Amino acid sequence: MENTVVFDLSSILNYAIQLTVQTWDSSRPLHWFSQTDDSVLAEGRFLEAPGLPLFTLEDDSGRRVSDGIPESVLKLTCLMPAMDFELAQACAASSAACELAESSPLLFILLVDYARGQSLTLDEFEKLLALKRTSILEKAGLPASKSLVKLVNRIKLSPLLPWELEDVAKTLRRTEFIELLRHHPNLHLNHLRFLRRQRQQLWPGMLYLVDSQSSALDITWLCRMIRDTLTMAEGDVQRLRHVRSRDALQDLHDRLVGWFNNLGSEGKRKAQAAALEQRHGDYPAPPVPAIEGIEPLTSWLELLEEGVAMRHCVGSYDQRVADREVFIYRMIHPERLTISLAYRNNRWIVSEVRGSRNANPPTRAMDYIRRWVETP
Repeated sequence: MENTVVFDLSSILNYAIQLTVQTWDSSRPLHWFSQTDDSVLAEGRFLEAPGLPLFTLEDDSGRRVSDGIPESVLKLTCLMPAMDFELAQACAASSAACELAESSPLLFILLVDYARGQSLTLDEFEKLLALKRTSILEKAGLPASKSLVKLVNRIKLSPLLPWELEDVAKTLRRTEFIELLRHHPNLHLNHLRFLRRQRQQLWPGMLYLVDSQSSALDITWLCRMIRDTLTMAEGDVQRLRHVRSRDALQDLHDRLVGWFNNLGSEGKRKAQAAALEQRHGDYPAPPVPAIEGIEPLTSWLELLEEGVAMRHCVGSYDQRVADREVFIYRMIHPERLTISLAYRNNRWIVSEVRGSRNANPPTRAMDYIRRWVETP
């Protein structure tokens, strides 16, 4: 059959079956059906993928479905591998589809996700493409705003995970986030990822902390540092108004650690601990039994003194400890470390482990700590 790629899946599925996919230059690009002998088992609807990695599979002659697909379309499909087949098929719908994909990749991905969720036909999808972009935004569940269209057009992408699309939409519905994004010169998906994780107050310039190279670990570090810095600053976001880099954030954090841990004499720390007990009640009981070398902190005073001894900000974790979000232990040997366990999905897990001045722990110590927490 001309303009098709045929995959014999018999050796994979252990029964006689072939998958036929029409090529990009066919009359129905990327349309597919499966058959056994002369009987058709299934036929794909528009924006319905066959469930196989067709862009990497080869037929018996070495041909791939991706052969002949324009490079610009393949580049788009790499931005969301979980929807690569659907995105390519949507691009094949018309020149209008390709133009939208080229000029506003994020808007196009959101539109394809909407069309797929609604099980739209090709004709219905083409009607969507004819709408104004504000109307396309509305179909995707976002405000029908010309300024938002311009903003979405400016967002550069890196590969998206399937569940991130809903996070992106939720972020773009928040007016306070939009105000920050609108004034930032070089928007990237990482800025939306960063904002989505924010539980603290916002300030102008905070988006400069993130760029296209920021990893998930970088963003996690930033969110934790912002949280801890604001806690020590007693929620005064004005202390962050000049922070526009990681170094500036680290410097402010370290200065606040010094201030927080040097509020006065031991007597003043005891008074502060008494105030914490008055505010929060008794110090919580440890959730994981102690073992040789690792012991729980048992009082508000010990929490404050751990921060002083280790020169970091754990002393400011009182609210999170009181809320049973975290619990703090100290490792005495083989290393001197502070251990924060967090309660996630009905169990306690290792959240943070830090040495003096927030030094990273040795690998052997981390292995020991994880075994301690994960052993029933």
